[in-house]
Amino acid sequence: MARRRRNTIPKGRDDDIRLMAALITSGVVSIVILAAMIISPPVKVGPDEGSFAPDFIAYGYENNQWAQTRLTENYDERIILVTFLDTDCPHCWDEAGELSILHDQYKTDVQFITIVTELKISGHESNRDEISAFHDKTNYDGCYSGNRNCADRPGEAHQWMYIDDISTSIAGDWKVPGTPFNLILDSDGKVIWNQQQSGADLNENVDQALARLTGGN
Repeated sequence: MARRRRNTIPKGRDDDIRLMAALITSGVVSIVILAAMIISPPVKVGPDEGSFAPDFIAYGYENNQWAQTRLTENYDERIILVTFLDTDCPHCWDEAGELSILHDQYKTDVQFITIVTELKISGHESNRDEISAFHDKTNYDGCYSGNRNCADRPGEAHQWMYIDDISTSIAGDWKVPGTPFNLILDSDGKVIWNQQQSGADLNENVDQALARLTGGN
């Protein structure tokens, strides 16, 4: 009786088949991920451009004292730069210096309001003494995750109101997940620039946005 010849796959074919299968699987996974990214709505950060910023009542610090204030009662004829900071945030440490420069340049046409929140990160534990020291640029060991004295932060002492949002209630209402974060409102409180939304030129930084909106150079 003749023996049946066993079908064999030439050497090397087996590896090629495995490689092809892996490539096909990888391609399918990539298509699924890409489709999910396209279908999924973008993460919303901050109030939408064209909407009114949520009003709030909170304690503000200015002229060496804390007092209760309402956001909308501070509006005047100028546009408003609202900045969310965390006194323990390294990026906010540098942002403070940038804000000093911007204030010197635009204070005639722009009102500055800084909302100091507290990121839920280890080492980010703030209090009003730290907030006022960061604002005034005075002696307090506790800024920059407790690693630096507030008196050493970049820029000058700030001449505008800081809002206490250690509870993060305002940041939550405004859907601001991180710091620093900037928005520009018109004199009625409507958002006209959000640094993370498609309505703005995402290549435009806050200085460029202020220059455009104030007619500056």
